[in-house]
Amino acid sequence: MTDKIKNFFEKRRKEGKFKGQGHRLNESADSGANSKEPTKVPQERAVPCEEAKQAGLAALARFASKSVHPGFTSFAAQHSAMKKVTMPSDASSEEADQPSDDQTSVKELMAVQGVYFKCPLIGPEILTKDEWRKKIKDFLYKQLETEKGFISCLMIHTLNRNREKVDQCIDTLCTYLQNIILHPDEEKYKKIRILNKVFQERVSKIIGASEFLEAAGFTKECIALQSEEEEFYIYKSPTPEISHLELMIDSLRNAEAIPVELHRNIQVLRPLQAKVRTQLPDDFYALTAEEIKREQKKRSENLETSMQLRTKAMREKEELREIRKYRYSLIRVRFPDGTFLQGTFGVHEKLGVVRDFVRECVSSSIRGFGLTTGLGVQLPETEDSKSLMELKLVPAVILTFVPTDALQTEQTFLTHDLLHQAVSP
Repeated sequence: MTDKIKNFFEKRRKEGKFKGQGHRLNESADSGANSKEPTKVPQERAVPCEEAKQAGLAALARFASKSVHPGFTSFAAQHSAMKKVTMPSDASSEEADQPSDDQTSVKELMAVQGVYFKCPLIGPEILTKDEWRKKIKDFLYKQLETEKGFISCLMIHTLNRNREKVDQCIDTLCTYLQNIILHPDEEKYKKIRILNKVFQERVSKIIGASEFLEAAGFTKECIALQSEEEEFYIYKSPTPEISHLELMIDSLRNAEAIPVELHRNIQVLRPLQAKVRTQLPDDFYALTAEEIKREQKKRSENLETSMQLRTKAMREKEELREIRKYRYSLIRVRFPDGTFLQGTFGVHEKLGVVRDFVRECVSSSIRGFGLTTGLGVQLPETEDSKSLMELKLVPAVILTFVPTDALQTEQTFLTHDLLHQAVSP
């Protein structure tokens, strides 16, 4: 089924339905002026609420703090920094309230402007997840007339977020068709009452389910029942097309959701930029701004309890609860020449993915390297199978690049292309 999906989209691409050029998130507006299609520019975020700002600053306190090592990744230090941010002194509060003529804009303080994705099967654009959902949905509906059976299967797997409900719908739809295959002469299996409780709970609310039934051979009709009419899906073919029904079942069982891939949003930063750009966008959090506010209120109320002596198990449980608030992790790798390589990762991605990312970005002259935390703790390759969440490398962390060979004079570490697109100071 995977090959069929790829072949289908490749065919559509060759037919010219996805013409257009890709673009980088950090390219200027002028660079895309001559393209045939307007370049998609991520919408500028609204200024986050004060609670969200504080949470972002706390999460990235290690980036901006002068008194703490820039690569400090200790959770205890992060928690301490968070308490300092959420409980500022009167003096610092007054100072923060004072307007500044040279106050940096929120956009300039953002470590990254958002979380973006790519979908090679659909096109070259770099979009937010919500934008991709809309684009994929529009595409699938446009393709319904060409291959309704296949497309309806993709719709069911792709356009519905609740996996448990999708599985229930698939089981129910397959049962409908299987009953016709096993009992081709039984009329009762060729009628599906739309107001039926099972249909309403498992099928009616799933996007693509009605299109699937139509592709299988059902039509929607009103049938008079006593004093009123009710809607049914009716399978009208007197002789069921067994091979077609079996193909529909097989396609639905084996179809896969059209995947979107997390875009790394690679940036190369100078030391000053890495120091200033410390705030995380709301997309990084698994909590809404209102939930963050409640969490901070709860933390403030329980401050006395948190200061008490706790067992190691209690501390680990609290740490795990804290890091589960995040969906993504911003990884910065600091090189000996002071530059920073930045990329966005999912918290469940493995350390090995980060290592491969760095390997792809460094110059071919670099034969080998290691990665260490801000405390100088090595991250050996034996840890590569562990997730960033398991290693507590969330929501933002600075790793140090350690080359295995002796440094040369004026050694460059990143590829020429990456150095060329480095953000200007």
